Order: sequence, then structure tokens, then C-alpha cells
Amino acid sequence: MTNQFISYACAISFTCTTASAFAATTYLDQASFTSALGGATTTFESFEEPPADNLSPLVFPTVEVSCDGSEWCSSFFGTSSVMPTDGSFGVYFSTPDSITFTFSSPITAFAINVGDLGTRGATDFSATLSNGNSATLFTSFTGMPDNQAFVGLIDTTEFTSVTFQGSAPDDGIYFDSMQTALVTAVPEPHTYMLLLIGLGLLGMTRYQNRPISMAAIPQ
Repeated sequence: MTNQFISYACAISFTCTTASAFAATTYLDQASFTSALGGATTTFESFEEPPADNLSPLVFPTVEVSCDGSEWCSSFFGTSSVMPTDGSFGVYFSTPDSITFTFSSPITAFAINVGDLGTRGATDFSATLSNGNSATLFTSFTGMPDNQAFVGLIDTTEFTSVTFQGSAPDDGIYFDSMQTALVTAVPEPHTYMLLLIGLGLLGMTRYQNRPISMAAIPQ
């Protein structure tokens, strides 16, 4: 019974450690995102070199932006001067379609300003990374016209694209001031604690199941 309990505890400990080590962390303000970067070199993209047309994908110096879907991609997607937060241009799309930012090299940190979100009703706004991880950034978010929000993601596993989706239909969304970086991940303190607990429990299991020498048995 004791061995079974230890095995279960080890499994839970390592499961929690793995989940903690490989989950994407979200940030909703610039200050906390900048702090989490830990001084990593950051690349900025303000979409100031718009392509000659608004066909998908839009090719910029640091990123390709594509519209995925058939509802609005052909008529409501591209570069826009409506809601820039840096310079004169940004990019935009509308739900239920999605928008994907694809990078030429892997990154672990991404942030961008999001404008006019949730003006068509409460929306769940989420991101899916090319490494398979995903994150819900806002739940039931309702915004006033021309509202601005900040969203950031840092993952311990490298990714090469970010796709945004919103649950409210016909919600036109604008993006600007993109930031990307490759951050060397440092595990959280509780990750180390869980790992040590798991190793300790494994050691106890091995000790209890050790073979008994015949010389140690009284004759």
C-alpha cells in the first residue's frame, strides 16, 4: 500500500513539474512582460512597410501575416491606418476567421497591441502556438469602440507562429506594435520543489524495494 501511494505521489509530482515547465505564460500589461523577458534582445515590428496589396500573406521585414478563413479574409484583412499604436499602420482581420503571425526563426516570447476587441459582444480571445500550446487571453471580454489591450505570451518551448481566434462573430480586430524575443527559460521555484519531492519519493521506493543480502539474515 505504501509503495502504491509513493508511486502515485511521484506520478503527480512529475506531472505537475512537466506541466509547470512547459506551459505558456500570458501577460496583459507591458511592464510585466518586459520584466519577464529578463533583458532578452527584443525585435519590434510596427508594420510601417505595408505590401503593395492586401493579399494574404502580408510580408513584413520580421513576420508574415496571414488570414485564415472564408468569411472576411477576402474583404476585411490587410494593413490599416485606423488604429495604429506605433507609427501610421497596423494590420487587421475579423472573426470568425483567424489571423496568423509567422516568423522566420523560432521565438519564445511574443507581444502585441490589440485594438477594438469585443465591440460585437462578449468574446473569448485566444492564441494557438505552432508548438501545440494554447492560451485563453480574455474570457467574455466586452470592449468599447477603439479600445486598446496588450497581450503577451512567453513559452518554454520555441514556436514559429501565433494564431489568434475570437468567439464573437464579425468582430473586427486591429494589431500593432509587435514584439518578439528568444528567452532562455528559468524554471519557477515551485518547479524545483516538485522535482525534488519526486526524486525523494523515488529514492524511498528504491530503498524499500532493495534486495536483502542473505548474510544479513540471522542463521
